Amino acid sequence: MPRSLRWHSLWHRYRYYLYGMSIVYGLVGLIAIGCCLSSYEQYKTEKAELLTLLENSQYQSIGKQYEDIASVKNKILKNSSGRNKKPIFQNTIVLYVLDIAMEQGISLQHLNIKDEHISVDGIGHSDEACRKFIASLQQRLIGIDCHGTVKADQGIYTFHMEGSKGEHNISSREDSNEHTSVGHHH
Repeated sequence: MPRSLRWHSLWHRYRYYLYGMSIVYGLVGLIAIGCCLSSYEQYKTEKAELLTLLENSQYQSIGKQYEDIASVKNKILKNSSGRNKKPIFQNTIVLYVLDIAMEQGISLQHLNIKDEHISVDGIGHSDEACRKFIASLQQRLIGIDCHGTVKADQGIYTFHMEGSKGEHNISSREDSNEHTSVGHHH
């Protein structure tokens, strides 16, 4: 049987199989192209949203604040020396106070750390937020006894907290939780 006749007979024998495979590959190719186009459209949409977000003044302001805080944190960590552990202790406290204040929406008015003694004044949006800030510092600053008071004046909640290195004093925490000028008892 000549070679061309052999190919012709194979073609007639398997032509439906080959037609079917061609259709399957064609469909798979169309589906792949459809997925690519869909992904590209989604990419364009997300890119437009990102560009809109990057142009948003509030986003830029928050980004700038974050960069400022990160630079302060890096300066604090860079200024710590390996020989003197006192700055590391104070820097750690500053980082804890800033972290907790940012987390709970507290506006710090005054922060003083000297000779293993800490003093913090600030403003919170509620009595509970101020007390939570003081309690969080007490929990985070192991080995420092923190106690504070919260005062309300025309809807503005201010607090003063002091702490010093030593053993935790449970009674001072209970006293600070019972004292309030808005009449809430926890």
